[in-house]
Amino acid sequence: GERLSLKKNKKQILKNVDIFANEKSVTAITGNNGAGKTSLALILSGLEKLTEGNVYIHGEKAGYRELCKHTYYCSNDTGTQFFTESISKELLLGTKYDAENLENAKKLLKDMCLYEYKDSHPASLSGGQKQRLAVCCALLSGKDILILDEPTSGLDAENMFLIARELKKAAEKGKTILVITHDEEFMDACCEYRISIDKTQK
Repeated sequence: GERLSLKKNKKQILKNVDIFANEKSVTAITGNNGAGKTSLALILSGLEKLTEGNVYIHGEKAGYRELCKHTYYCSNDTGTQFFTESISKELLLGTKYDAENLENAKKLLKDMCLYEYKDSHPASLSGGQKQRLAVCCALLSGKDILILDEPTSGLDAENMFLIARELKKAAEKGKTILVITHDEEFMDACCEYRISIDKTQK
């Protein structure tokens, strides 16, 4: 994105922010509280309209329809983002119900230590399990650009490394992943690049 700016209720949220993410990589987006990181993620996902600036995918200018088509935004609010009555259905929501996707979902649940809960209601999971499920949903979404908002917030090291491992694997297979995070250990574990969003950027 070039010179991205956003105003809300006459308040400047972002001003002239430039951001670039390489394909097949995990890029961390960092910055102080209030710097506009979540707003930036929503813009890149097509969920928030820019005041000024342009976003490009593969060198082509992308409007919000193209951004919605190509990107998946994973919120850090796991209490409100699940819609179905079982983990298995949640994972396959919006995807083809075919043998390949079923096998991919099964493998990912096992890799994320969630397989034994596959028939459970998402609301019955612990906070850490919900966060891992949210990441699984992103990885199985079929979108080629994934934007995750603080996916390891509050997690212990074991769960953090599970998520880091799966994000690295997904990038190696072709996904472009941006992660809003403050977690230095997580960044060291899986992020090839880091971009700092500075509130004072002009």
